[in-house]
Amino acid sequence: MKRKEIFLVVILVAFGVIYQAVEKGRVRFSRDFSFYANDRRPKGTRFSEFPGQDLQFPDVSQVRVENPAGEVTVENSSDGLVHLAAKVRVYHSGKEDSAAAARNAEVRTDLDAGILKVSVRAPSPFPYRSLRVLLHLRVPAGIPLSVRNQEGDVMVRGTGKDLRIDQENGDLILENIPSRSRLQLKNGVARMRGLPEGTEIIAAHARVDIEEAASLNLDGRHVEFSVRNVSGDAVVEMAYGKLIADGVGRLEIRARHGNITARNIRGGASVTNKYETTRMEDVSGDIRIFSRSGKIDLRRASGNVVIENSYANIAIAGFSGASLDVLLKNGNLELSAADVSDRVNIKARYAELDLSFAALIDPTFSIKTVHGRISAAPRLGLDSFQDKEEAYANRDGQKPEILIHNTYGNVRVNAAD
Repeated sequence: MKRKEIFLVVILVAFGVIYQAVEKGRVRFSRDFSFYANDRRPKGTRFSEFPGQDLQFPDVSQVRVENPAGEVTVENSSDGLVHLAAKVRVYHSGKEDSAAAARNAEVRTDLDAGILKVSVRAPSPFPYRSLRVLLHLRVPAGIPLSVRNQEGDVMVRGTGKDLRIDQENGDLILENIPSRSRLQLKNGVARMRGLPEGTEIIAAHARVDIEEAASLNLDGRHVEFSVRNVSGDAVVEMAYGKLIADGVGRLEIRARHGNITARNIRGGASVTNKYETTRMEDVSGDIRIFSRSGKIDLRRASGNVVIENSYANIAIAGFSGASLDVLLKNGNLELSAADVSDRVNIKARYAELDLSFAALIDPTFSIKTVHGRISAAPRLGLDSFQDKEEAYANRDGQKPEILIHNTYGNVRVNAAD
């Protein structure tokens, strides 16, 4: 085969691979962002509504709601019955027969063995630009509830035992949910308040705002999480997103490309992050932070702290705790320690270390650099000497023990007033 023919075959194969990738990407984009697709937007703000008959259901042990497009509102029922009010909204330009279009959508109810199923019958595919079905239910708080909505908003207040929600292309509002919940959200905004223990949220291409929760388990991709006032644990797994946490019992994060800001963590934190910044303030308890190619900024932390980072800087200010262990490669460290009772252990490579300590009465220092220099405040009383490419600075004393080893970098130590 001639060289030109080989080159032509390679070009055709590459074109085929690229074409398939582009087509798959289009399909995935259409699926992920269908909320913004023109074929699913209502025709306009002009519409007519056709209410159905209000229904009541006794002896219900479980409620399942499925709506292809519209709004689902669920509130607490105080009389032990399940109430359903439904209406069909028809979007039009003024010339169509709205009543005929409304008859294309029918709200169906099926009560069998205590399980109430509420669904919508409509032409297939659903005429998203013409029809929306609005469901309003009142459900006793002790009845399990599941809701699935594809195009529209969901609101649940004060009810929903073992709540399950599958929400796509719409907003979600939850308030004062009485028991454990599992929520799936895609392409929307969620605002939640008063969530029970063990709430699990899986979100994609969404923004989630949570205030006042017993405990949380969050899983997100391309998501912005805002979490405030969690009395127990918050466990977060995320990619390509943002997290703001303020007021959590204990925080556990596993992230990639996650922009993380956490404040007022009472029971310690364990954070793994890559490629983005991790900021933490006012953290008590044991702290573990592992990062790569993302800056770590820790302020006013106490307890036992372990930090590992590479290819990015570390800044620690106002540390006051028992021990601090830092492992750093290809980055710089700025440390300001207010009070250390036991130990500071720093191992670094290709790093510049700027360290400042306060409240030192009789510390022990052991500092070594390879291919670097050591500079220390005279008031610390360190004995320094040089041996070819290695430099040392030591002091015998009591606690805390300050152990520093740096390779290909300098160490500067100050004593703050």
